[in-house]
Amino acid sequence: MILRDISQRKEAEEALSRSEAQLRALTARLQRAREEEAGRIARELHDQLGRCLTTIKMDISLIEQMASAQPTSQSIESIRQKIPPILEAIDETVQIVRKISTELRPGILDDLGLAAAIEWQAKDFQKRSGVLCNLDITVEDLDLGREQATAVFRIFQEIVTNIARHSKAEKVWIRLHTQEGLVVLEVEDNGVGISPEALSQRGALGLLGMRERAAIFGGEVEIGGIPCKGTTVIVRMPIDRP
Repeated sequence: MILRDISQRKEAEEALSRSEAQLRALTARLQRAREEEAGRIARELHDQLGRCLTTIKMDISLIEQMASAQPTSQSIESIRQKIPPILEAIDETVQIVRKISTELRPGILDDLGLAAAIEWQAKDFQKRSGVLCNLDITVEDLDLGREQATAVFRIFQEIVTNIARHSKAEKVWIRLHTQEGLVVLEVEDNGVGISPEALSQRGALGLLGMRERAAIFGGEVEIGGIPCKGTTVIVRMPIDRP
């Protein structure tokens, strides 16, 4: 009896130690992810937005010089020729700002809801990766709280990111529906299939992060894979209405 109690206590201590190690690793990963995202945004702002604004500034400075001199028909024509490139640079600047803003948080998630955001992200993923996405969304107006909708959407982003990185899939099936007070997201691919070893690895922090996001709302993430046939991820959460 005493030996069994000691053994159970040791197992509990080891499980707690593993959980603490996973939590530390997850925290470090999230910090790295934030730093990497900040660095990526800074590069886009510097390389793309900075270039456009510099071009606009140079063209406007040149126009100012032309306008301050005695106007001639030639200088007026030169000014006119400078205007279209400036307008193009402004349009490009607006597009860059929209792109960065959408990547940080797609406005469609707030404006049209989770179903529309999932559909938009799936189409964007298909366009970028070439992986064919089959959508089955049976709920159009899913009344979720803002934080929960964001959690489901971020989990979906993590899923398709893992598919792009690891699965070598050609097709993905995405289903969003409700079931007995739950919001259910199912994503299946026909890739190489995740192995039990990969699921149990401490380094599988993306999977741990998905489970942590779901757990905040009393949900769960079920992940299964069959070698050479694909991986299925099922997210279930009690619906937290605003």
